[in-house]
Amino acid sequence: MNKQIFLLINNLTNISIVPKLLQILSNIFFIGNFAIGYIIICIYFYIKLKQQQKQQSPNQQKEFQQYFLKIYHNIVLVGNCYALFGISYTILKFSINFKRPFCSLPEAEFITIIDITTQRCLSSFPSAHTGLSIMVMYFLWPYLKPIFKPFAILIIILVSISRITLAMHYPADILYSIPIVAVIITINNHLFNLFKDKIITPVGNFIFSKF
Repeated sequence: MNKQIFLLINNLTNISIVPKLLQILSNIFFIGNFAIGYIIICIYFYIKLKQQQKQQSPNQQKEFQQYFLKIYHNIVLVGNCYALFGISYTILKFSINFKRPFCSLPEAEFITIIDITTQRCLSSFPSAHTGLSIMVMYFLWPYLKPIFKPFAILIIILVSISRITLAMHYPADILYSIPIVAVIITINNHLFNLFKDKIITPVGNFIFSKF
């Protein structure tokens, strides 16, 4: 069933410019690209907070410090989750070593536009792109207006489909990523709450004092 569903989706979605568009979307959720985006966001908030601090009067410093800590906490929460995600998926991929579709099926059976010679064969399970798209949308969800929330779900679905279109994952690799990333997010939230008052907030206050 896993193979049959893969072949059906792979053949249906490899038409016209569809695979190219899905490849672009898939590349956005490459784990290395997320790291670059995360660093850019950190730099953006550093510059923004630095500019805002200059506009604060001495009486407003306490309130501004709470605002700073709120942003700092969110950045740490996302960064820690990303690190836990990267470690977990790397361990799973390199310990399970499940073959990707492009190297476990005859070339005549599937279609792909990527250069499969540059891809690691034994990294099919689980789908990191799918997991990362779920993680990103989880953190964005509280800040999205209701009208945009269906688009967040659509992005997750399209990223998942793209991995089949490109012959990088079987449907099972994608489906199992859902509970895996859910466990990672849950563990990360518990760890954050555990160390928030003891380590994370004191470090944030120290950074603020040097701002």
